[in-house]
Amino acid sequence: MTTRISKVIAAALAVVLIAVITISGLEGSVAALAAASNNITGKTGGSATKLQGATVRNSDQEPAYVQITLKGKPLKLQGIQGQQDVLVPLELIERGLKVKVKYDKGSNRYFLRRDHVVVQLTPKEDGAWAVVNGSTQVLPYEWNELNGQPYVSVKVLTDHLGFTSTYDASKKTLDLVPHKLNNIRVTTRVVDKSIPEATIKVEYPQVSELKNKSAERKINGILQSKTDEFIKQSLQETKSGPPVSGHTYQFLGNYTVTFNRDGLLSILLQYYSYTEGAHGNPTREGLTFRLSDGELLTLDEVLKDNPDYRKIVDPAITKQLEATEGYFGGFKTIGENPSYYLKNDGVVIFLPLYEYLPYVNGFPEFYFPFSELGVKPSKIAR
Repeated sequence: MTTRISKVIAAALAVVLIAVITISGLEGSVAALAAASNNITGKTGGSATKLQGATVRNSDQEPAYVQITLKGKPLKLQGIQGQQDVLVPLELIERGLKVKVKYDKGSNRYFLRRDHVVVQLTPKEDGAWAVVNGSTQVLPYEWNELNGQPYVSVKVLTDHLGFTSTYDASKKTLDLVPHKLNNIRVTTRVVDKSIPEATIKVEYPQVSELKNKSAERKINGILQSKTDEFIKQSLQETKSGPPVSGHTYQFLGNYTVTFNRDGLLSILLQYYSYTEGAHGNPTREGLTFRLSDGELLTLDEVLKDNPDYRKIVDPAITKQLEATEGYFGGFKTIGENPSYYLKNDGVVIFLPLYEYLPYVNGFPEFYFPFSELGVKPSKIAR
């Protein structure tokens, strides 16, 4: 099991929110979401703790090279060990992995395309900022340039382009496995409202090119309704009157497609509301759809081949929480309808904010591989 505890730096949050007001464009707005989604990932089994969101600086030190393999077969070009992740050269991504890569010199942006997924990367001082099919991601990816060759975190491949990876620290090898993506399109729609009391900006997904058009309408209807409800609640929040501080309220929405294969589509919706006070209020919801009929699946339905899966996850989560500083106590079970999303080759279960850990710990997340739970994703969609 892998556990991820989202870290929210509350003391810096007010500074970030003020920056949102003064920075133009969506990138500034997303800064607040980034503050609420600053993820620290620790993996069991001895791998190092990794923090996404920093640029590796060029240095005089010889880089630590990593052998990249594709389904066990060594590739000619090598990766390098970054500060947090293995970094993969874009040349290898294009030539070795057959992912289309284009560079626009005028905007200094790289475009990575695999099937219907387009990842736009913009290198900056704090890393490479990503926009995926029009959806602005809230944290930058680790980035480096070595001898004129750009390198990016392998997480770009595993987060968005349908690859899974296995790192062998003893052999310094990273094996990549490509998975066939669903033959659908996910596009981004944007709601951008400005009123005297507040700024509301929401990016939300819509799907197309499904074989079952009824399922397509069903999925889009659910996604639209989630957005409409957030906007409705945001507007209601503003009726209490203008902010005392003189700054406008901020209501932000963003999403990430976390799984898009084997007839399943999993999406993590993230929202952030700031109506003054010590900190804002991040919320999130995981949605997993079966593409054949558009059904929104519960975790019990996803793990139907193992109805006793709670006997695995409940003790594991309890153990991890008890080992986490600041744990309030009280966790017994994930309950009847736990929050989750699919990721890589498994399930991420997440708990409510501030229920078991301090606010600064964010949403506790727990990753369980499908193999550990005794299920196969290809069977879930049937």
